[in-house]
Amino acid sequence: MGSGPWSLLKRYGLAAVLTALAILASVLLAPHWNPRHLLLPFYPAVMLSAWFGGFGPGLLTTLLSALAMDYFWLPPTFAFGMREPGDLIGFVLFLGVGLLVSALNARLLQAQRDAEAAAAELRREVDERRTAEAAAAKLAKLAEELESSVERYRHHFKRHLAGVFRAQRDGRIVECSDAFARLLGAGSSAEVLALNAKELFLDPAGWRELVAVLAPGVVISNQELTWQRSDRMPLSVLVNARAAEGLVECLAIDITDRERAEEAERQTTRLRTIADLAAAAAHEINGPLTTVLTNLALLRLDGEPAARVDQALEAARRIQDTLHRMTRTDSGIAPTGRGIPARPESKC
Repeated sequence: MGSGPWSLLKRYGLAAVLTALAILASVLLAPHWNPRHLLLPFYPAVMLSAWFGGFGPGLLTTLLSALAMDYFWLPPTFAFGMREPGDLIGFVLFLGVGLLVSALNARLLQAQRDAEAAAAELRREVDERRTAEAAAAKLAKLAEELESSVERYRHHFKRHLAGVFRAQRDGRIVECSDAFARLLGAGSSAEVLALNAKELFLDPAGWRELVAVLAPGVVISNQELTWQRSDRMPLSVLVNARAAEGLVECLAIDITDRERAEEAERQTTRLRTIADLAAAAAHEINGPLTTVLTNLALLRLDGEPAARVDQALEAARRIQDTLHRMTRTDSGIAPTGRGIPARPESKC
């Protein structure tokens, strides 16, 4: 039931219309009814007014009906007032019944409105509870998925072949993988957690320089650094690092063996270069030395002092043997062909 002006006008208008219909019915039935029965059409009018309009319209219908009965049917007719005490008692009784009916209907309407409001509130609470349950179920699902993701992350973190650790910007290591502990030669992750990241560097300033570069959104990729193991042995690592959640996350790969292989390759290259130079030098010397030996042999045949010629021949043969050994060493190293190009042998 509305409470605006238009609703109020409709309710009280309905009360007036029902009163008019009751008066009309009584006028039409007056020739055929006992005068005591002429009140009967007014009772439904009061009940309907109170049912549809509430206490006010029901009371209005009661008052209008009582005035109409007094004016049209109670003596003196067509005038207000009553001569008989019985008419007064009936008049008062009608007013009381109408007032009671109006009050009861008003209570009924109020109870109906309260019940509708309670039902609406209950429906709203049920909807809110369903919404809350759906939200709670969604949050529980998200929490479960988040927990699963965290577990997967921890599993990969612990099982990653490369060493992974997370540290605060001051260097305190808060988490590390087992692979990182093995990379440093530590017995367990607990030993690594007792360290400071600055201790990994040969120069502690290296950690500060690394952290200074790691601004939000900056990622360091494949940077070669030289660390030290727990036994103070040097360790060459390839580092990828980023800043996340206020921490520094680093992934380190041991490339010490690669560095050793590269150093061995550099040594081999140097040896090959030396071998090439030795081979070229041997080739350069071998030709003139052969000529010297031939000439010494001829001098001996020509009657030169044998002792001096033999000493010269012996020295030349030792030089020739040395050159042969250099050539054999060169063939064992598998020379690359680089070096001093050989000149054609000189002919005497």
